[in-house]
Amino acid sequence: MTGWYLGALAFSFGGVVTIDARWKVALFARERRARALTVAVTLVGAVGFLVWDAVAISRGFFGRGESPAMLGIEVAPHLPVEELVFVTFLSYLTLVVFGGALRLLRPGPRTTPEVRS
Repeated sequence: MTGWYLGALAFSFGGVVTIDARWKVALFARERRARALTVAVTLVGAVGFLVWDAVAISRGFFGRGESPAMLGIEVAPHLPVEELVFVTFLSYLTLVVFGGALRLLRPGPRTTPEVRS
């Protein structure tokens, strides 16, 4: 079934965005600076991972395996399009987990967003 890996990544990405929207720990934080930092750090993280991938590919450590789960589209030799989505997801997920951990470890009362019924 072609493309299910990209679909699974998109579904997972949507879940993390939903968690962030609910708990407001990264992109959806109330502070404008936090939102800008989330975008910047996610992009820097994704670029860092892509540089890492490029170096590893050029030295022969990484190679693209064949899988019916992938689309088969490469943005560079041995670099499938799914990798772009994965490294962006990984960077954003790290920020959401880090923001959630900071909130849980912060002393004092925990506040949660208002729930509208």
